[in-house]
Amino acid sequence: MSALLDLFAGSLGGAAGVLAGHPLDTVKVRLQTQSGPTPQYRGTFHCFKLIVQKEGFRGLYKGMSSPLLSLSAINAIVFGVHGGTCRQMEDPDSITSHFVGGCAAGMAQSVIAAPTERIKLLLQIQDDKAHTKFNGPIDATKQLLRTHGLKSLTRGFLATVARDAPAFGVYFASYEWMARSMCKDGETSTLSSGQLLFAGGTAGMLSWLFNYQTDIIKSRFQADNSYKSYMHCIKQTYLERGYRGFFVGLNSALIRAFPSNAATFFTVEWTYRILLDFNVIDNVTKEAEKICAESQLLPLTPTTQPPTRKEQEKTFVTTSQEKCKRLLTQTDFWATNNHFLLPEAGSTIVDPMLHGYRFF
Repeated sequence: MSALLDLFAGSLGGAAGVLAGHPLDTVKVRLQTQSGPTPQYRGTFHCFKLIVQKEGFRGLYKGMSSPLLSLSAINAIVFGVHGGTCRQMEDPDSITSHFVGGCAAGMAQSVIAAPTERIKLLLQIQDDKAHTKFNGPIDATKQLLRTHGLKSLTRGFLATVARDAPAFGVYFASYEWMARSMCKDGETSTLSSGQLLFAGGTAGMLSWLFNYQTDIIKSRFQADNSYKSYMHCIKQTYLERGYRGFFVGLNSALIRAFPSNAATFFTVEWTYRILLDFNVIDNVTKEAEKICAESQLLPLTPTTQPPTRKEQEKTFVTTSQEKCKRLLTQTDFWATNNHFLLPEAGSTIVDPMLHGYRFF
């Protein structure tokens, strides 16, 4: 039951991240995939403005249903692979373990991410209603299977792995390092929501900076069937724009990091608070005691009446024993050694750089 609730809250948070970050992801994709000596879009804000003028605000959300549909599957894969890999390491809590676990998770989720992002990209680059080829993700999938076969859906898979494996590794490692650096006396439970948000957003930006060029090649290769190979795509990109062609759209990727993170964190925390208020998750005594024991927190003292929200907030800031009673909010889970799944901001499904997954 507890795992299902974690997945439920995590999925809602991930969906909120997608909703918040998808418009700028569409801008990024348009900038990345435009070709020719005279690009249609001059930059992030110009692209955003033209999309709204020509296609309305709905144009910014093209292709969004594709990542939303695969969100829960991605959650499950990343959660299982990252946690399992870290447990197999000699020191599961080390920064190195988080890096290796993140790389393994990024590689594993690429199986779903590659075809999902392929569909998303094809829908996002449709900027002319009169020449719309795909009416939605299902229609796009059917057409690709009918005309090019199953192999067409996996186009760009290797580039996705090359992007996501190191990106997730950088994200998890930098996130852990920053969180531990900001906490007092090594107690990460003392971090505020603002500090957690800062760590998540900064880690996402670092992931983009180290892996953005791979994302450029992946996007262009998936959106344009004329490229015969990755090397052909790299050469053509350089011939068209020079070295600048491998950085176009980077500012839009960095800008969207924080709103996506904010939406994700806010939604997850308040999902748990609402579930607590409506007595949906009060029957967790045994699981909570287990988590407390593993986290070296004080034992749980069961209560007969579920506390109100004000009482929860009051007890949260008083004693560690009272905090352990709740155990089901964002900051409480921070100290429970990877028991809680939090999708970390997303523009698309698991855009490695911004929608990596955080396990509380």
